[in-house]
Amino acid sequence: MRTMEFVMPPFPQIAAIGHGIWRQGMMHAERVFGAYDLIICGSGALYMEEEGERYEIGQEEMLVLEEGLRHSGYRPTEVDTEVYWIHFRHATPSEPKPQLHEDSAPGQPLPPRSSQETVPSPGVVRIPKFGKIDLASLRPLLDRMLRLYETPTRARSYELHVLFGQLLLELQKELTVSQVRSRADQLGEECAAYLERTLELPFNSEQMEQDLHYHFDYLSRCLKQYTGMSPLAYRHHLQIERAKRLLAHSDDPLTEIGEQCGFRDANYFSRLFKRETMLTPGEYRRRHSVFRI
Repeated sequence: MRTMEFVMPPFPQIAAIGHGIWRQGMMHAERVFGAYDLIICGSGALYMEEEGERYEIGQEEMLVLEEGLRHSGYRPTEVDTEVYWIHFRHATPSEPKPQLHEDSAPGQPLPPRSSQETVPSPGVVRIPKFGKIDLASLRPLLDRMLRLYETPTRARSYELHVLFGQLLLELQKELTVSQVRSRADQLGEECAAYLERTLELPFNSEQMEQDLHYHFDYLSRCLKQYTGMSPLAYRHHLQIERAKRLLAHSDDPLTEIGEQCGFRDANYFSRLFKRETMLTPGEYRRRHSVFRI
């Protein structure tokens, strides 16, 4: 499934939302639009073409028409068709456009950060370019957005932007439970959860095979696809992140923190921590602790 990934900030912002019935025989005009156009079909079918690629948007399906690309109808509606549409903007001309991807969203972790960061991490939301949706669950949200749009105030405009962000998150969630999601992607997520769940235990590839019922080599490939890391590298990432939280937010002895993160050898814990953070555990605690010790 092709998906569209929007990097944030800036956050996608809604410009307009509408709902109506396209009567039999109606067809979308040809245009190059200055915003993204999210079309959701409640019943019937709408026939759209974008830069030569044709889409039949059937019942409970959606399509995102991209800003700056020529689109038009290529065939009149054959029956009365219920349509929601949302116009939204994302990047300014100086910022990159959203990226098209051919798979579902990966779970690659962000670079390591401390609890004392003052600059927000960038985020992404990834939604289908074209595909099936659960309109029954989305309709109350869409109808609430319509009511806000019909009676605008500054406060309601802000709420409308917030609800639009919620809609994008719901569309992203549908990607993660879609039947077209690959088994490898699901297994990569299971591997990541397994490694976090067993962090305090010694790393054991044979036990991992037995517990997840797949060969370790295949599990490694799935996790690499999902996170960009091998099982051992991802485990180290989890260990260091847990250690950083404990060092900053507890006064537990360093050896106990190492054990809570799965390190039986205090020297190895210190070497690995310094390799990943450029600080020893003690130095990190002195720099980032929220307590006076």
